[in-house]
Amino acid sequence: MRPRAHRVPTAFAAIALAVAMPVSAETVVEYYHAGLDHYFMTPLANEIAALDGGRFFGWGRTGSTFEGFAAPAAGTNPVCRFYIPPDNGDSHFFSASPDECAGVREKMRTNPAYAGYREETSAEFYIALPDITTGECPSGTQPVYRVWNQRVDSNHRYTTDRATRDALIARGYRAEGYGALGVAMCTPQAGIGNSRVRVTGAGPFADGCDRVPATGTAYTGSEVEPHVAVDPQDPLHLIGAWQQDRWSDGGARGLRTGYSFDGGITWNVTQAAFTRCTGGNAANGTDYARASDPWVAIGPDGIAYQSAIAFNGATFVPGSSGSVLVSRSLDGGRTWSVPATLIRDGTAAFNDKESITADPLTPGHAYATWDRLEPNGHGPTYLARTTDGGASWEPARAIYDPGGVNQTLNNQIVVATGGAQANALYAFFTEFTVGANDSLTTRLAFVRSSDRGVTWSGATRVADILAVGGYDPQNPAQAIRDGASLASVASGPNGVLVAAWQDARFSNGVRDGVAFSRSVDGGSTWSTPALINAVPATQALMPAVSVRADGTIGVLYYDFRNDTGDASTLLCDVWLATSVNGRDWTERHVAGPFDMRRAPVTPGGLFVGDYQALASTSGKFMAFFAQAGPDAANPTDVWASVLRDDDATAFE
Repeated sequence: MRPRAHRVPTAFAAIALAVAMPVSAETVVEYYHAGLDHYFMTPLANEIAALDGGRFFGWGRTGSTFEGFAAPAAGTNPVCRFYIPPDNGDSHFFSASPDECAGVREKMRTNPAYAGYREETSAEFYIALPDITTGECPSGTQPVYRVWNQRVDSNHRYTTDRATRDALIARGYRAEGYGALGVAMCTPQAGIGNSRVRVTGAGPFADGCDRVPATGTAYTGSEVEPHVAVDPQDPLHLIGAWQQDRWSDGGARGLRTGYSFDGGITWNVTQAAFTRCTGGNAANGTDYARASDPWVAIGPDGIAYQSAIAFNGATFVPGSSGSVLVSRSLDGGRTWSVPATLIRDGTAAFNDKESITADPLTPGHAYATWDRLEPNGHGPTYLARTTDGGASWEPARAIYDPGGVNQTLNNQIVVATGGAQANALYAFFTEFTVGANDSLTTRLAFVRSSDRGVTWSGATRVADILAVGGYDPQNPAQAIRDGASLASVASGPNGVLVAAWQDARFSNGVRDGVAFSRSVDGGSTWSTPALINAVPATQALMPAVSVRADGTIGVLYYDFRNDTGDASTLLCDVWLATSVNGRDWTERHVAGPFDMRRAPVTPGGLFVGDYQALASTSGKFMAFFAQAGPDAANPTDVWASVLRDDDATAFE
């Protein structure tokens, strides 16, 4: 028997039996469960709502849909749906063939191998049947192929995409249905909509893999603080990275990496040797217990880069050490090189919040930047760059020094790809300035380079950051670690620069909202920060910004509008706000609600990451984010959501 925890589709059966037949035309939506490697499809509104709402954890939209009919129409047949019991797959089977449906019913009655099968409905929807000899579909319709995984955990996939069908056959699936290609149904219309899939699962690391005594709580199975990059040569190729098994007192056992070649529908997971738990050792120069701050980039030549900080011991404690590391991949993220050490320090300094940017206009050029914090609080911005695709790196050096006991944080480089400042590099950062009586000023600023990082200008201020940080409204003492002083920045067409960050100026310091500002003149001037989250009366946290090639701006963020008065939960949702002009915004629901109180706890509060990720390509936004789940042994996961349209009702 398979574990009861995997019997998710059983609940679908119970829902389906309780629902009366809808009377309007309907879209059949496909879902995928990475942990089971199973597919499921449904046109039923309550099943769709339950799946999109996270009631059945682990299932996400693939984006694939096709049209059926809610009631009999000329030339259509009813589609029967059978439940396959756990011993045979804990899955579902659909057919538009009256003969095939009758055959399954007969086997259920007479064949012991079909014990436990159950007919859930004889007419879930209506659709045309192909010619049963040739597999040809009627005029005005297109094939829906059926393939079977040929495993003990029996599962079928129904797809309108021939390439998908062929790829599954190559994986060992078997074509079923009619004709040489196995056509099971014929639909009048198919499409690709918004998708949402879970990228991560159970933690891969064994306790003690870091080979040092534990100094905090290791949240085994937690994946947090993700970042993602899209291949500029191939919009279906994505690489993401995240912290794996977060520690309560800082860092994670290692970083893991996911890569996808089908637009974020399916993912394979690998890792670079940043720590001992992922293959680091003294011989390869990465003999570290913990890592943090994952960041990825892909250049126009297809070379992928992944950066991290790695460290031993607490900050500035005798015997501690830390580095900024970069690994590269020449095969799309499948394998990663031994990491290069860009800088290494002992107790004299701590290198923090690194990021990496591949120059989109100059193959082989990439830039890593971070802050190098000293014990007295002084922390200049550092840079290292490569001009040979990561084969070697120039020595790390300071490019901006705030002086005194002031520091920078959250250093990020963006490259202007158009306008008068095309090819210019902008190194953004948060600057903390200590004034009289230890007063603290926090501002977003940048320095600029017009020679690909050789020389840099002085700092230009964008705006003050007036964040107060997130907290649980039902328990204000419970903070949320959300990177309140960290901004997200991006560049767009015609030299547009954009920034988003948490800010409490819109509520007189009561709660953080999402502030947005942009520059259309190469950073010389910036628009007055504007509140863009749709519900100002609730906190909005952790924005991530991106700009599509058509100029549409997207900002991903979390908020708590659906939280209740129940002090035992903290319900959180993920949203995407979009604008074509930087002034007027619409939003759509991306994920949730999920219970933030199930997230790992750090000294800064509940933690799904100091940042999340949003990328854009080919008219789409790709959200890459962490959310908590119901399984205490797997407290958080990373999800990938491709938003292919600007429909404000996505996933509602």
